[in-house]
Amino acid sequence: MQKIYDDYKRFQMDLEFVQMLASPSYIHQLAIKDYFQDDQFINYLEYLQYFKRPEFMKYIRYPVCIKMLDCLQNEEFRRQMKNWNFADKITQQIEVTFQILKDK
Repeated sequence: MQKIYDDYKRFQMDLEFVQMLASPSYIHQLAIKDYFQDDQFINYLEYLQYFKRPEFMKYIRYPVCIKMLDCLQNEEFRRQMKNWNFADKITQQIEVTFQILKDK
């Protein structure tokens, strides 16, 4: 029973973290604090790709976080996220996309 609880707790923590990736400002903070220089953290981002599978995707409230997770697999993207102007531009692009989708 403890393993089931531990697995559920891990899933909840992973889900919360993945959804925080919907925020370019949060990703920028990770970048400037050098999380993307840590190989273990990069491996964790790769591990989180399991959220792209349909049985896990249904728990995602902010689908943009999956796109950001994909982008974070790219070293150049991670490097660029240290630049506030780049992170802000990503935020603006997300806002425009949401506005377009809202208007449809």
